[in-house]
Amino acid sequence: MAERPETHESPLGTILGWGFLAVFALGFGWYVGAPLILGERWSDKQNDAIELVKNLKPTGTETLYDMIRGYSLRAKDKGLYVGEFNWNAIQRDGAEYEVNLLWTEGSERKVAVWRVNLKTKEIRPQGDQASGLPQRIAAPPEPKS
Repeated sequence: MAERPETHESPLGTILGWGFLAVFALGFGWYVGAPLILGERWSDKQNDAIELVKNLKPTGTETLYDMIRGYSLRAKDKGLYVGEFNWNAIQRDGAEYEVNLLWTEGSERKVAVWRVNLKTKEIRPQGDQASGLPQRIAAPPEPKS
C-alpha cells in the first residue's frame, strides 16, 4: 500500500469562516434585537402619556385636567348632565401613544384624541374635539333647549 503524502492545511480558512459567522450573528442579533429592546423601554407607559395630556396647559395657567374639573362643576351648577371623564392610552409605535378622553354631555357621547410622543414630550390633538376642547371647557356651559 502506498503512503499518502502528508498535507498541511492552513487554519486561516476555518478562522475566517467562524469569524464571519460570529460577526454576522452579532449584526443580525443587533438588527433584530435593538427594536425589541427599544420598544420594551416604552411599553406600559400609558399612565405617563395620560399624565402628559392632563398636565397640558392650553391657556398657559390651568392644566387641562383642572379645566375639565371646573367645567364639570359649572355644568352641574347649571343643571346640565356631564358624565364621568374616562382616560385611556394605547401604545402605537415605540414612544408614540394615543390618548383618548371619553365623556358624556347630556345624551351625547364625546371623544377627544391626542397623539403623544413620550420621548420628545410632544402632544398633537387629533380632530376637532381635542383641538377645540380647551376653548369649549373654558367657556361657561350652556343649557341645551
